Amino acid sequence: MVKEVETRKSKAENAMSKKRKREGLHEDHIPLNINRQHEHSSLERRGDKKWSFTMLCLHIWLLLSFVSLGRCLIEEIQLPPSLKDCLMMKSKYQDVTKSPSESVCNNCITRFLWKEGPNLQKCDHPNDNITVSDISNYFGKLLNDEIAGKQKNRQTGRVLFRKEIRMLTRGERLRLQRAWLKAYKSGYFGWLVRFHNDNSRNAAQSGPAFPGYYRFLLLILERILQSFDPEVSLPYWDTTVESNMDKPENSILWNNEYLGEINGFVNTGICGGFRDLRGNKIIRNGGNGGALFTHTNLTYVLNKQTIDDLVEDSNYDTMESLHGNVHNYIGGTMSLLELAPWDCVFWFQHAYIDYTWELWRYTHGYNIAYPFKPNKRVQEAEVPMENMPYVEFLGRIPTNLDGYGQQLASMTQYQMSPTCSQHNLYCGSHDLQCRRIDGSFRCTAVDRIFRSSVAPYLKAAQGGKVKLNLDDHQEGRRTKRDTTNIHQTIIKNSLSIVIQSTEITNIYFPQEHEPCMGKPIQNNFVAGCSKADVKRWAFIPIKVVHLRPKEAHFTSQSEINGHKNRYDMYDEHKYNHLKNLVHPGNPATYYDCQEDESGAFKVRLKSTGLSYFGAYTDYVFVDNRLPISSHIGYIAVEKPTSYTPTEALITASDACGRLCKPRCRQWVGDKLYYVPCSGAIRVTQQSPLMYGNDFGDGVLSIWEFNDDFTPIENESNIFIEFFCDYSNEWMWKQSNTHKR
Repeated sequence: MVKEVETRKSKAENAMSKKRKREGLHEDHIPLNINRQHEHSSLERRGDKKWSFTMLCLHIWLLLSFVSLGRCLIEEIQLPPSLKDCLMMKSKYQDVTKSPSESVCNNCITRFLWKEGPNLQKCDHPNDNITVSDISNYFGKLLNDEIAGKQKNRQTGRVLFRKEIRMLTRGERLRLQRAWLKAYKSGYFGWLVRFHNDNSRNAAQSGPAFPGYYRFLLLILERILQSFDPEVSLPYWDTTVESNMDKPENSILWNNEYLGEINGFVNTGICGGFRDLRGNKIIRNGGNGGALFTHTNLTYVLNKQTIDDLVEDSNYDTMESLHGNVHNYIGGTMSLLELAPWDCVFWFQHAYIDYTWELWRYTHGYNIAYPFKPNKRVQEAEVPMENMPYVEFLGRIPTNLDGYGQQLASMTQYQMSPTCSQHNLYCGSHDLQCRRIDGSFRCTAVDRIFRSSVAPYLKAAQGGKVKLNLDDHQEGRRTKRDTTNIHQTIIKNSLSIVIQSTEITNIYFPQEHEPCMGKPIQNNFVAGCSKADVKRWAFIPIKVVHLRPKEAHFTSQSEINGHKNRYDMYDEHKYNHLKNLVHPGNPATYYDCQEDESGAFKVRLKSTGLSYFGAYTDYVFVDNRLPISSHIGYIAVEKPTSYTPTEALITASDACGRLCKPRCRQWVGDKLYYVPCSGAIRVTQQSPLMYGNDFGDGVLSIWEFNDDFTPIENESNIFIEFFCDYSNEWMWKQSNTHKR
């Protein structure tokens, strides 16, 4: 009897399995638009009681699966209150058509992570028994000229200027690289990174102490380097030079003579081969997020009348928020707060912010007033800087006010950033070229790919004349059937011309845009205190629904009676019913927003740990030609354990810095919809899982392969999607308005 029941049960399960396959369903799922009344009516039509009983059991099992699925193994959670408050404050005073929403969002996320988010402070320091007090004492010796290397410079009375990094000679760059390598190997550079991470969280971030505290840290780093080579000074990186390029990722900076790789692992350049305390390599993902500090940003800063407007808390862009965009532009290690200082770019960028601040002070009567910000007790003017040593030139442990003081500023002198003009096109370095932009002349980085082509013209611009030998090679190849006999003819025409400096009106070689918009992302797979380990990460499928942005225009035309339409054939405005449904607005973009002629466009995906230290980024390509389309990508979060769920914030933004709106799945009656939500999620280990234990599992969670048939896309396992609708409204007002 038992055997007979098992046989009937097996037949019933097989029947249900075949039915699910015909409907394109995975074994563990039921249709998302299942009609429960139809299920019961079909059961009542069964005549066989035993068969009905077996089917009823199966339906109960399916219903339990549905209930488990409905418990949201991935579920929405509320945004942390302080993060939500920041977003609401920024969006209240800023115009979404003037401020890129990704920048506003990243600024608030950074503030939250520094103040309340998960961090590495509780992590041990491998092979390091040094205390913060020991580090502070060593810094005191550096600042008080008790280290031999610096004393030598003091005795000679020589002043070392901080220069824009391209204004360093080749010899100066090599000395800087050698000194930094010695500082890294000695452990002193690591001490500075640790000191920064342990103290700047409260003492410097998101408040008025930011510029002054980092001025002290920059001086300490410079003294560390000078303890190994007293002739070294710390350069700054003027990012406006790269922002003047068509493609900043091609800058001469990103080679082995300067800063090394802009994408992937950093193995060359000034800090090439550096690793953090746990042995993780430095990683960069240049151009896959954020934005460089531009000439427009510099003008914005210099035009502000009071320092109150340039430091947090502020309703508008500040020096701190603008510098945060550069962190995200470099990406990789630089985008993770407590890992960023291991990348030397971090310090060159902060030196430029310090230079910009000094420019502002100079243009405003050397204003050293310290701003008051409410609810910033630890950053008030007279409060001593956390764990800073006694400094002799001040006669005390420095206060926040001392960070703004003349005594600290006098310890450093900056050389002005290079400039050019219509009458002087030479920027002072062969790695810079002069470009005319909007009627003015600005120094621009040389493209490393065309460096040899630009060099003769740069020499001519210095004055005098340069003779160029131009060889015209015309090559012809003819291949016979016998491929071992290849005949090649070369015709060479020689031509020489002389260029006078007065004949050069503009030196700039435009760069070709890469049609595929950059290189793949290299994530570091660091979660918490551990070394990089991809096995600690779970992969979640994400859907992106994308509307065509307003500015998109393509050359594809459809002619009617021989007359061209002003819209391309894909434009929704050509179709009466479609244009009433697709109507994007005009939200602000980054300065370098570009449109690829093919229609390929990037939407970036990012997860930021709320319950763990770590982040993951990736992207999908969308088709900008189409009025509406959908695309699937994958994002990773730290794997939950049986005892501890994972909480993360998932965001999406396009390549121009416009956020897409998060939508979480929700049942309305017997149908499934995606409704506005916060983008913050909780992930558990409850079964059936809604994530993959590796990337391959993540892919298979939504794709079903059936022998020789085309794989079927099953979206029932997608919890969150993003809607890129380009509307003229901030997204945060819509979140958490629907009942769950």
